[in-house]
Amino acid sequence: MNTSRLIWGIICLVIAGGLAVANLALPPEDLMFQVGDENMPWVPVAVLAVLGIWLLATAGSNAQSAAEDVEAEIVTDPDRAALNKRLEGFAWGLFLIILGGFMFVPEQFIKGGWWSIGVGLIMLGLNAARYFNGLKMSGFTTFLGVVSVISGALEVAGLYDLDGAMLLIVLGAYLLIKPYLEKRRLFGKAEEV
Repeated sequence: MNTSRLIWGIICLVIAGGLAVANLALPPEDLMFQVGDENMPWVPVAVLAVLGIWLLATAGSNAQSAAEDVEAEIVTDPDRAALNKRLEGFAWGLFLIILGGFMFVPEQFIKGGWWSIGVGLIMLGLNAARYFNGLKMSGFTTFLGVVSVISGALEVAGLYDLDGAMLLIVLGAYLLIKPYLEKRRLFGKAEEV
């Protein structure tokens, strides 16, 4: 069973359910999803529900059994694990410096969106360093880095209401390119050969 599809299918259905409850409980003018000049707040619910059902339906496909056969052959390298640990330690150090700066520097000097961009660049930089050193990247931190950079840029631009929409767009784009990334085996445990 493909646990990734199972988890993402459940997440999509939970979000669709939450949006459906919000559509029923709130007045139509409180939830906006514009299609042309018309407000259609049920479109994201339908799209997420269909996506969630599709992910759940395909979670038991045979593609996972081929991946399990490949996983049985994976060999770990202690040198790669040590390099990954050093890179992660460096990234954690930068992250804590950014976090301390966010707490220390007043909002009047640096907007909050710049801090999100900084955190996203640290995550993306960590994965770029992994890639250029021949290590596998982390799909989770890559996804969070992209979302953090985009949401920070939107916040700097003053577009606070687009964070949820951008999260869904990035998630959808990730699901579309996931087969290509799995074929190239770019993501996984860094210490794998």
